[in-house]
Amino acid sequence: MKISRFFGITNREAMRQVRLALGSEALIVSNRRVNGGVEILATDPTSVSEAEEGAGFATPVRGGVPATTPAPDALRDQPRAERPVPAQREGQPQPSPTQPQVQEQSRPPIQHQSPVQGGRPPSSSAALGAYAAAFQAAYGTPASQEPVNPPATTPPASFTQPKPQPQRPVQPQPHPAQLAQQQLRPQPPQQRQTPIHPATSPVQPPARQATPPEPSLSSAIPGLDAPAAGQPGVMDAIGAMRGALESRIDELLWGNQLRRAPQAASLFQTLLNFGFSTALLRAMLQRLPEGLSDRAALQWVRQELVSTLPVPPSEDELWKPGLALALVGPTGVGKTTTIAKLAARCVRRFGPDKLVLITTDTYRIGAHEQLKIYGQMLRAPVHVVRSAEEMRGVVEGIRPDQLILIDNVGISQRDRYIAEQAAMLAAAGRDVTRLLVLNAASHGETLDEVARSYSGDGGTPLKGCIITKVDEATRLGAALDTALRYRLPIHYVSIGQKVPEHLVCLQAAELVDQALTSQPSSRTLYAPTEADLAALMAVAQPADIHKSEDGQSGRKPIQMLPRLLSLAGGKAGRLTAEDLQAGCEFIDELPCTAEAYELWRNHSGGAAAQPDAAARARHMMRVVQNAWAVAGQKHVLAIHDQVSLKAAGEPASQLRATFMLDQHGAPLASPIQQLSQPAGWLSSCGATQTQSPTLAAALVHQMEWLSAQAAELPVMHLFEGGNPALWDQLRQRSLPWMAQVPAITRVHLEDGATTVQALAKTLPHHPVADPDYLFSMTEVAGGPAAERVLWAASTVVHIAVRGRSPFPLHMVSARLVNRADGKEIRRIIGLHAGLDVSLDTLAAWLVIKAESREATRHTVGAWALSSVAEGAGDPLAQAMFAAQSGLAAWQLTRSPVARAGKELAAGMLGRKVLPTASAPAAAFKLFALKEMLSA
Repeated sequence: MKISRFFGITNREAMRQVRLALGSEALIVSNRRVNGGVEILATDPTSVSEAEEGAGFATPVRGGVPATTPAPDALRDQPRAERPVPAQREGQPQPSPTQPQVQEQSRPPIQHQSPVQGGRPPSSSAALGAYAAAFQAAYGTPASQEPVNPPATTPPASFTQPKPQPQRPVQPQPHPAQLAQQQLRPQPPQQRQTPIHPATSPVQPPARQATPPEPSLSSAIPGLDAPAAGQPGVMDAIGAMRGALESRIDELLWGNQLRRAPQAASLFQTLLNFGFSTALLRAMLQRLPEGLSDRAALQWVRQELVSTLPVPPSEDELWKPGLALALVGPTGVGKTTTIAKLAARCVRRFGPDKLVLITTDTYRIGAHEQLKIYGQMLRAPVHVVRSAEEMRGVVEGIRPDQLILIDNVGISQRDRYIAEQAAMLAAAGRDVTRLLVLNAASHGETLDEVARSYSGDGGTPLKGCIITKVDEATRLGAALDTALRYRLPIHYVSIGQKVPEHLVCLQAAELVDQALTSQPSSRTLYAPTEADLAALMAVAQPADIHKSEDGQSGRKPIQMLPRLLSLAGGKAGRLTAEDLQAGCEFIDELPCTAEAYELWRNHSGGAAAQPDAAARARHMMRVVQNAWAVAGQKHVLAIHDQVSLKAAGEPASQLRATFMLDQHGAPLASPIQQLSQPAGWLSSCGATQTQSPTLAAALVHQMEWLSAQAAELPVMHLFEGGNPALWDQLRQRSLPWMAQVPAITRVHLEDGATTVQALAKTLPHHPVADPDYLFSMTEVAGGPAAERVLWAASTVVHIAVRGRSPFPLHMVSARLVNRADGKEIRRIIGLHAGLDVSLDTLAAWLVIKAESREATRHTVGAWALSSVAEGAGDPLAQAMFAAQSGLAAWQLTRSPVARAGKELAAGMLGRKVLPTASAPAAAFKLFALKEMLSA
């Protein structure tokens, strides 16, 4: 029986190939979905006769009375539900009503005989032997079943009567549903990686020929006699049962994981939205630890991806002397532009005399001319080859110390020319390192199909990949998923069209952070929503799942901690293990403390491999972007402040840091720091200089860097002080800003000059109902936030600049009044250049800016504590750690979410109330406690 295998991206495409190759009367043997598309096994109707004739349908002679199995004509008399038909998958195009009759007429008629004497009636499913033989022919048989001689050729269509053959007893056949399950059973990887496309001839030769079943089953299943072993389809049924059992076990394990860790369901949906495949997520989330919060679970996933993502330690691993590098991939993924970027890097490293460019792209108009232009700019020779002989001739003329970069023609992953291209590169006369170019903007199924096709093209193994068009991709998860599953080290990432600067070498942490960055502007149309995953989200976790057999939470070491803490006296003597767990929960819940905890682990552990300052700054910006996207707020606050650092044995330094907060004043991260020391000036964005810039220049540097890193973020810049020249400079820019100014700042009105404090006393104020900071601060101006009433007023003033005409600014006056006696506690005044924000919001932001000064003071304490830690050698890393820890300490004392942690920290210090000055040390103690509880 001749079986042909067809592959298409959709059912319609695969069926079109079947009709072109075998005609409209083709018999569909199987239809199953594989990675990247649909696979159909089909045969010509005339070849079914041969399969039925050679499959042994007839029963042997018993007692001298010959008998045969029912013919297809006899099967028509049975009920429709009992007829054996090929398994059809849902959504597959059904044959026309006349097609079964045409197929049955083309089969040789078999005379219907009476049941065998002394035996049982013939099985009605014997006709399924043809489909069993078809599956054996398509998917292969064990080695013991390989035929010695090929089967006879297919008889002509005019053949109507088969010759009598010895007949064997009929054994029960599997139900058609079992055969359908066998079709859906996962196939070995080597059989799925290389789909077979239809040939140009109407009927293709089979990949493997069907064999007589009697020796195979008897040898594979001991204990079966020869007649039972001769029945085709038994092994298929066993395989179907095994496949169904494996699938069921996998589902039970996945369901059990959802019950143990119900946060895996929401995490599963989140990661699907980021573009990761279900296969990778199920394999990874089955190992998700129990008892993690949503943020801690996402952090665990990040660490898993970072540790498993194949990324070379440095780009020096690729550039070896005598390297021959070829880029392969589909059309339009940017191979030629990437080759030009790689060539520029090569010239920068080794010089133009060590580089040779080769292109095989003679199909695309102007392709080799484009590469020649790049070669002329780099002063490197360019060769155009059209065959393997030309390739070998060119390579033989290149010196062994020269590097070769080969630009290949783009080939679709379904084109047969992939194998020819691989053979050409393999015959080049030098070992060619092939890198697959993956388009980050492509769909995950497309990337998987590309990687599968090029990994199985018969050439030398792929040595890695380059991810291109990251700037055009909405999600990066699919590209990283493909590289991880096919173990393709990611050497470079292309982030734009500029040559050569838009080709970067990123570490695994940076790639994962970009993949896990939310894009609020993009609509999730091709990923399931919460409603789609309602069944998963409905899985409930037992209330006592975290309790041990004796009903106590935690392990014995955790139970001993409260006894040790009781030595501190005070409230610590009444702490329980549950109190310790509850006091550390806020660390994972809040982005600011979660990042401070990770920095504390790296800083206290003295990790050898640390990312550079620029990478850390970009990571903090992604933290801010994620938090803003999740919260859905209109603004993000960037508070710029400066403080003097003092530590024993260290020179005096000035730290200028930027604190990022949400619009309610909740701390998020500190992405950029500027450190001024006697030896020079350093910035976490990578800028350095020997002399420290002025305060105005440093502020502009911070604001411009934030705008360049996250242009889509609606950042509101808040700072303290300044002068008319700086305000005028910022007024001419498009950046939104507001400055908190001293009370003696002079302004001009129509009737003369005055100070902002004197002017504020004359303005009519109105109370602000529920200011924004009430959502994130429990204390304001030294007392409970609920006991402070905010009043706001605004007017337009003019600022005089020497040598220029006065320019207008808006003044905002914010008064904090005690609710009990009406006394004014604090007055804060700010200037801005006309913001499209309500007065109540601006007044609340002035209060947040004034209160954030406490975070700056905590930064000083964190710097002093971190200076004595082992491994505090990198000043910029220490500056980021101190700034982030200062934010976390401020959040510990103010955030309502951290109330339990604040009480626990006070109890650990033997105090009823946590002293403000001890907040950095208390935060570090909670970090150490969490580390111990997590061990």
